[in-house]
Amino acid sequence: MSGSIFRFHTVVLAAITAGALLGGCSSAQKDELAMLKEENAQLSMQRDDARSALESAEAERRRLEQEIAGLQSQANERPPMAASAETTGTGPKLDLPPGVTAENRNGTLVLTIEGDVLFDSGKATLKPDAKKTLDKVVSEIKKKYPNNQLRLAGFTDTDPIRKSGFKTNFHLGFERSFSVGQYISAKGIEESRIEYSSFGSNAPKASKKESRRVEIAIVQE
Repeated sequence: MSGSIFRFHTVVLAAITAGALLGGCSSAQKDELAMLKEENAQLSMQRDDARSALESAEAERRRLEQEIAGLQSQANERPPMAASAETTGTGPKLDLPPGVTAENRNGTLVLTIEGDVLFDSGKATLKPDAKKTLDKVVSEIKKKYPNNQLRLAGFTDTDPIRKSGFKTNFHLGFERSFSVGQYISAKGIEESRIEYSSFGSNAPKASKKESRRVEIAIVQE
C-alpha cells in the first residue's frame, strides 16, 4: 500500500513538474508542487523505516532459531542425563535432604533435586528454603567428591511457556541449572568444576512434578 501511494505521488509530482516547465508556474502550482515534494519525501522515509523494521525482525527471528537449535543439539549430545539408566554399582553413601535422590547411571552418580523444592512455578530464582537443601548437598559433595567435575542439567514439564518471561522451556531449564550452579559455587565448589546444560521439556517423567528437576551428575575421575 505505501509503495503504491509513493509511486502515485511520484507520477503526480513528475506531471506537475513537467507542466510547470512547459507553461510556467503559478503561485498555486508552486505551492502544490512543494506540498507534493514534502509528502513524497515523508512517504519515502516511512517506506525506509518499515523496511528497516522488517529486516531487524527477520534477523531476530533467525537468531532465535539458531539459539534454539543449539540448545536442542546440546540436549541430544548427552542422552544419559535425560533418562534413567540401569544402576551398575554404588559409590559412597550420601546423607541427602528430603526432595533429593541419588542413582547410579552406568557408573555415574546422579543427584536429582525436585524442581518444586528449588523454584516457584515458572521461576529461576531459588526459594529461601531451597538454599538449606543445597547447603546439605554441597556438604556431601565436598566430603565425598571433593575434586569431581559436576554436570548440572535443568529439566521442565511439557507445559508451554506463557507468562514466565522465558522464551522457551530450554531457556527456563538452563537458567534453573545456572542458579543452582552459582549457589553451590558461592558455597565453595570451584566454578571450573561446573558445567551447565538444559533439556527443557525433552525428557519428561511420569508426572509434571517429577519432570521439573535439576540433576547434578558427579563425573568419575
